[in-house]
Amino acid sequence: MSPDATGRTLRILRAGICGTDLQIRRRIRPDAARTLGHEGVAEIHSETPSESDPRRRFTLFNPVAPHNQEHILGHSYDGIFQPAYHPDIIPGGGPPLVPAAPALVADLAILTEPIATVLYAWDLLTSAGPVGTVGVWGAGTTGLLAALVGELRGYEVELMHHRPARLDYVEHRHVLHRSRLRGRHSGWPAEERYDAAFLCLPREAAAGGLSEAVRHVRPGGVIDLFGGFGPGDRHDRLPGQDLGAIRRSNVCGRPDAEPLRAASTDGGKPLHLTGHRGTSRAHLESAQELLLRAPERFAPLVTHVVSLAELDACLDAMAASSGPSPLLGEYIKVAVDPTLGAAPARTPDTATPLGALSTTGAAC
Repeated sequence: MSPDATGRTLRILRAGICGTDLQIRRRIRPDAARTLGHEGVAEIHSETPSESDPRRRFTLFNPVAPHNQEHILGHSYDGIFQPAYHPDIIPGGGPPLVPAAPALVADLAILTEPIATVLYAWDLLTSAGPVGTVGVWGAGTTGLLAALVGELRGYEVELMHHRPARLDYVEHRHVLHRSRLRGRHSGWPAEERYDAAFLCLPREAAAGGLSEAVRHVRPGGVIDLFGGFGPGDRHDRLPGQDLGAIRRSNVCGRPDAEPLRAASTDGGKPLHLTGHRGTSRAHLESAQELLLRAPERFAPLVTHVVSLAELDACLDAMAASSGPSPLLGEYIKVAVDPTLGAAPARTPDTATPLGALSTTGAAC
């Protein structure tokens, strides 16, 4: 690999498949990128690399531009589902880059950006003071990370999902240690049980999840619109609220002067709403620290690793259903390994750090 004539070459080491990638694949979102992928880690090219070279440098991607939240890696311009990336040729500038620690486990590095977004969400949710019981709607990667970070911070967390097989899968993988898993088959929570709630759902399910969260959060509580709502989206239970605008008021770790928006339900119950887009360098650094300190807590979330050769088939299969993939079965976070070569897939490696990866393009 030789450096691009206009600037840096980044060798993509790992990338993560996100729910928004699948929504773009299903054409639910209008994003223009032809190549997807915004969660990942790369090596900055060196002219004379070697495995023992202390000058080897690794970088993470911060997908959302802080100066323009419509400029998003893998959404508005091409992303990192490719062997090499040249950020300096992107019109408007490539994504902000954040140094990655060589000791970071390579297959877990794809969790750094989603963890960072969850850390920002927790900052917003608790900006008016501590909360007690927190409900999480959604058992995808971000919902599970929201619950896991809540556990690590000592909160009482309950996670809601409508599909029993999904909750059984999460329990079987021991993703969460203390959170209660709830579904209609196992007992739905009492009304107005939670001090706060995270809504970590795709656009197709967000409106129904918000109806439930509104019912189960106590008067004066906070609902974080983590995902699922775009510009101009509204909900009958929250008259007068532009849900997409609430998310867009807190961007890239820089919250609005009033990060919690006062609202009332159609029945007059007072609530606070918040949400965000993107995250910050500080949150990405804190997310790395979590992964370095307790990799074993996050390892169960990475369930599959696929090659670039297998990626299209994998994306199509995952996008075809909101449940198990016809190709993978149940999954949580699927990693893409561009260094895998001809092999279609492998099992996750929860031990090998970035600094121990081969420089030749083959996985260690």
